[in-house]
Amino acid sequence: MEMARRAGTSQPTVAGYEAGRLLPRLDTLARLLEVSGHDLVIRAVPMVRRGAVPIALVSKEVRAILHHEGDVGAWRRILDFVDDMRGSSPAGMWSLVHDAPPSCGDSRFDAAMAAIVEQLCTEAHVAIPEWTDEAERFVEPWWFVSGLPGFEAMALRDSPIAFARHGVFVNEGALDRV
Repeated sequence: MEMARRAGTSQPTVAGYEAGRLLPRLDTLARLLEVSGHDLVIRAVPMVRRGAVPIALVSKEVRAILHHEGDVGAWRRILDFVDDMRGSSPAGMWSLVHDAPPSCGDSRFDAAMAAIVEQLCTEAHVAIPEWTDEAERFVEPWWFVSGLPGFEAMALRDSPIAFARHGVFVNEGALDRV
């Protein structure tokens, strides 16, 4: 009763808020919180796909996956990141890639992650982070991800510019889930 009076509302209204039958206006919520000794803080955060983690963490996960599962498992984790990026807002995408990832311990995957970030940022018209141009983000000799000699010519033809620039060659649809 006292809280309702101090917040300038009625007890039945507060009971309705507490029971979830009513939603307070923002100014009412701020008053209720103030009389209970709290501040209302509203914070805007970039929208990212649920469960998405920044590329810096993905790189650490890829390091562990390479050690335990090998290339296929690491590539699968990278494709999960692709899905996370594509499921995020442009601001969310930037929040996922702006910090440079540590090396995953395999120059092929370090280059691939840089290429993927560059490609996805280009597709979404998001600024490409500067770390993608660091020398350790390029691989030599070139890496043909499929590993199948008969597919190298197609990978040379099909690879997006961002991938070719980093020395990573993929076949058409490599970033798409089947």
